[in-house]
This record gives sequence, C-alpha cells and structure tokens, in this order.
Amino acid sequence: MSLACPQPAAFRIKRTREVDVHARNLAAWDQDYVQTSPGMFQGQVRELFDGPLQAFEEVANCATSQRCRPWQGGVWLGLSVLEHPEGLRLMGRPLRGHELMIADGSEAFDLQVPAGHGLYGLVFDPWELLDHVRNRDQTDTPASRGAGVRIQPLTPTQRLRLVGLLREVLRSLEADPGVLHHAASRRGLRQALFTVLADTLMPAVQSDAVTPRQLRRQDVVRRARELVTERPQEFLGVESLCAQLHVTRRTLQNCFQESLGISPASYLRLVRLNAVRRELRQAAADQTIGDVAARWGFWHMGHFSHDYKALFGETPSHTRAAA
Repeated sequence: MSLACPQPAAFRIKRTREVDVHARNLAAWDQDYVQTSPGMFQGQVRELFDGPLQAFEEVANCATSQRCRPWQGGVWLGLSVLEHPEGLRLMGRPLRGHELMIADGSEAFDLQVPAGHGLYGLVFDPWELLDHVRNRDQTDTPASRGAGVRIQPLTPTQRLRLVGLLREVLRSLEADPGVLHHAASRRGLRQALFTVLADTLMPAVQSDAVTPRQLRRQDVVRRARELVTERPQEFLGVESLCAQLHVTRRTLQNCFQESLGISPASYLRLVRLNAVRRELRQAAADQTIGDVAARWGFWHMGHFSHDYKALFGETPSHTRAAA
C-alpha cells in the first residue's frame, strides 16, 4: 500500500486462533509470523485506521517470530506495552522497554515477541507531521534520521506520555467508534497524536538498531528461512542450509542464537510445523495429513503428531476437521 491509497476511517478489534491470520489482521502491512512457544494460539489486534494514520495494540498468548514491513512511505513507531519486557528483540537486539522502535517501509524488520507480550504501534505520514510542526511554529523538526530500522531511547516522561495517549485513543474508540464518523473529531484526534509525536521524536539521539555485523547475521537468518519456506523438499536440515549459504555450522548456529535466541535446527522445525498447520487448514479433500506432513519433510508420523500437538495444543486431525 502507498500513502496515496484512500482508506475509510475505522476502528476494529480482530481476534484469531491462527498465527498466520494474526499476522494479516494488521491492515496494510506485509507480515509473516511463526509461532515459537507451545499452546493454542490466541491473538488480538485493536486498531485505528484513518488514511495514512494507524494506531494499534497487538498481543498474543504465544511467542512469535515476526517478519514485518509497513506500507511504503509510512513511518512505524513501536513500543512495548510492558515497561520492563523480557525476551523482546528487534533485529536480534534485546530491548528493555524504554526504547522507541522506528522503521519506514524501505525494508522489512524482524521482531521476536515473547508470549503474552503486547506492542503499541503507530504508523504515520512524515510529511503530515512536518506540516503539523510548521503550523505550531516549532523550530526543531522531528524528521526521520534516515532510512532503515532505528532505536530512540525515551525518558520515563516521554514513554508515559506516548503510552498513555495510545492507550487512551484505543480505549476511547473501543467505547465509542462512532466519533470517527465526524471530521472534526478525527482532526482533533490526529492533532493530539501529532503533538505528542512532535515532542517525542528526537532524531539527534536515534541510532541504527543493529551494527553492520549484526545486520549480516540477520541476513543469514532471513535467507535460511526463505530457503526452507520456498523449497521445503531441498532444505530439511542444517547441513544443506550451510552449503547453500556458504557458512559453517558454527556460524549458522551463532547467527540464529544471536538473532532469535534458539538453534537453527529448532527454528527450522518450528517453521515447518507452522507451514503444515497453514496447509492443513487449506488442504483439498483428497489430500491426507500424511501427504501434507511429508511434503514438509516429516517422515515419522508418530514423532510429527507428537511435536505438532506439543506446539499447537491440538492434533493435526483436529486442525483438519476444524478447517
């Protein structure tokens, strides 16, 4: 989606029990999620979408590995709901809760979100923010420091003000979404958000989220995931990935541990199990569970069924029947 694409103003609450549906429930984003902790998935998105302005809260009961990209031209700000998160990572970098995550639509970014953890998000048109700043006669322009994924430390006051406003916006719209039918109230809401943004964003203290070395390791993880997703029959184990990526087993291990916090073998198994679940929900009537599992490299149906139930909290046959 581009910023020129018209969108009607709306507030929505979207709930699902499927991690791939949860990834699609955020309007206009290009996303891919993998469930990485056991349990029957439950996810919720509360979202305001008003043209090139989007505010949301996203939460899931299971941990997820996310590949995300907002629409082209929009700037995303992300913030942990919890002040002291445990296990939250942006591009492999652990976050403590007082960092503002920043990304434009020029490239995708990776998030590791722990179970039960919530994130606030805000996507906006930087030119609209610039106009707002000019109308306030503000001398300091909170422009983007540059393309890419960045981090800005927040003071306790800055965090409290931004979190408080996002929480209040979503709660108010959940109680009375009808205010979005009126142009005056929509303008007032936008002005409140942009006023806080203008006072919060400080390009001078922003920094790249990762070093060039960390970025190279993130790229190895990304390419490994693409290989196993696009050609599951060829890349079933770590050895074949190392050969294709031209890295040693130790290098691959270090890349995954630093970026995701788990081994490459464990992660690849999770990707394949998530893929099987996605296909079981869409499989043709004449396609058996064994056929789907085998296509993703599972040859021992007993072990496959055990691992599947341990991750998703239900048997493959239950998933197929529910679909």
